[in-house]
Formats: sequence, structure tokens, C-alpha cells
Amino acid sequence: MSHKLNQWQMLLLTISFLVGSSLLLAPNLTSFYSRQDAWLSMIIALAAGLILNGLWIYLLSKYQYQSIFVIAEKAVGKWIGGLISLLIVFYALHLCSYVVRNVSNFMISSVLPDTNAWTFQIMLIIVSLYSCYYGLNNIARVNEFLNPIMGVLFLVSLLLTLNRFELHNLKPFLEQPPRSILQGAYTTTGFPFIEVILLGTVFTYVSKKKNLMRTYLMAIAISGLILLITIIIVIGVDGYYLVSRNTFPTFELMRAINIVKLLERIEVLIGAVWIVGIFVKIVVCFYAGMMGLQHLSKHHRYRTFLLPAGLWVWAMTNHVHSNTMEFTDFVAKNWTLWWFTLYLILIVVMLIGIIRKKHKPAEC
Repeated sequence: MSHKLNQWQMLLLTISFLVGSSLLLAPNLTSFYSRQDAWLSMIIALAAGLILNGLWIYLLSKYQYQSIFVIAEKAVGKWIGGLISLLIVFYALHLCSYVVRNVSNFMISSVLPDTNAWTFQIMLIIVSLYSCYYGLNNIARVNEFLNPIMGVLFLVSLLLTLNRFELHNLKPFLEQPPRSILQGAYTTTGFPFIEVILLGTVFTYVSKKKNLMRTYLMAIAISGLILLITIIIVIGVDGYYLVSRNTFPTFELMRAINIVKLLERIEVLIGAVWIVGIFVKIVVCFYAGMMGLQHLSKHHRYRTFLLPAGLWVWAMTNHVHSNTMEFTDFVAKNWTLWWFTLYLILIVVMLIGIIRKKHKPAEC
């Protein structure tokens, strides 16, 4: 079981984690509040994400990119550090359950409506557990192979919609009040720009950590740019009214692509791109949770916890929210504050460790 990564793999993992689950959902969540000014909300969210993650990785660099579980224990002691590690595990598996539920919601509402949601949930969890079983390097290499292919498919899909792009759908510029624009930015700051702190469990396995901060922030900037372009094109083609009322507006955008009866059902491509990104995000969530449980139990490997964690995630998947509207409402109103709470706790813990001079690596 190998966990070694290079910086290129780290960059692609970060992009997949950020763009994966946001690709279909971010336009809806952002435009619901800021309407045609959703692009400005995304710029503000990206700026906030870069600032928050810049501080996050700067503090991690002070600890030489050790695992966040080790950092918590060193900074505030075994017992409090253990509680914080348990909190991170819960957040990771809770996010995992939400992402799995997103996939099943998408499949039964847009692709195969007559299929039981459990089918997609169980299949996705099993494949993710299998990938996690063989270590972080396994998913990094799979992602390294698939990411460029998925990127090309996504780019081609967007280009095929440009013939229907209307600039007037983005006008009038800056019509919405600052409060609405900031509300749209608030929603997408937590989803996905704060969630990515879970990759703090991964940095320790990057083989060469020089310039790791730059690589990480570059990946966030690239992801934000991808989401920004997506929002501009989706609203430019369909208008904010339709985008704000479709749960998966990017997918719906692709339904209308039809080139001389040869290229039809292009939305399947964007669905594949989204599911691959979500698969990577689920594996990273499982991995973060398993590393936390391994650290807490002092076990020599985390494979023992995979099956119980998978069953728990599946059970939670069907109880996190009753329907898609309830999910969207919770994410829009509470998700950023929910994740910022964990972010703030970890920042305070690392600052305490630095004040107590606990940020130096233990001597071998």
C-alpha cells in the first residue's frame, strides 16, 4: 500500500476535489442569489478561498506538512488533539455521505429515474473503498490518467454550446445589490473552497515539498477559473432564471447540443466528467477519515476500518436530507459556516502549537 505522491499528482487531486462536485451544482447555488452577477460572486469566493487556504497551508508549512492529526496532538495534547482528530473524521465521512447522495440524486433525477437510489450509492461506495484499500498513490495515478481526458471532454462540451451564447443574458452588469452578490459568494466559499482543507491529510505524503504551497494555491486558482468560465457560459446560454431553478444546470445545458444528428446526448460526457471528479473526492474523504481512525487507534494500517466506515457513510447518505430541495437549502444557508467552524478550530490549534513551539518535527 503506497501513499507517495508527486506535486503534479497533488495538483490534479486538488483540482478534481474542487471541481468534481461543484461543476454541476455551483452555477445554481451562486445564481440563485446573485442572478446574472453570479460570475462576480464566484470571483469573490475564489479570492476568499485563496486567502483562507493561503493561511491554512502557510501554517501547515510551519509544521513541515505533517499530518493534521499529528499536528493536533502535538499542539494541544493527546486528549484534546484526539477529540479534534475525531471531529475531522466525522467531517470527512459526513462530506463523503453528502457527495454520494449528490450522485444518487443526479442519477435518479436526470439519467435513470426508474432506478433505486441505493444501486448507485452502493456501487460508488464499493468502488471508492476498493480504491482507498490500495492506498493514496492508486487514486492519484488513476486521476493522473483520467484528469486530462476529462478536461478535454469538458472543454469540448462547453465549446459546443458557444453558438447559443448571448451576452445580454449577463446584463445588466452589477445590477444586484452587494448583499446578494456576497450571499452568492458566501455559498460557494464553503462549497468547495473550504472543504479542500481535508487535503491536509495528504500533504505529508508528497515526496518533494518544495514549492508545495505554490502548487496547492495554483490548483485552487485553476479550479476557480474553471468554475468561473462554467458559470459565465451556463448563464450566457440559458439565462440566470433557468440556471437558478435547475439543480444541475451544467448538465441541462448540454442536453440541447445536437450537431447534424451525429453528436447527440453530449450531456453524458459532462455527467462522466462530474462523476469521475466526485469519485476522486469520495476516495479522498474516505482516506482522510481512515487516516484519522488509524491515528486514533494507533493501528498499523487503516484497512480494518474501511468496511464499517463504508456502511456508516451509506446509512448517513440516506438520512442527511429528505430531498434535493432540502439539500440545496442547507448548503446555501449553512454549509460555509459549517466548514468554516472546522477551519477556524484547526487554525487556532496550529497557532497554539506555534506559540507553544510544538511545530518542529519530532526527532527520529
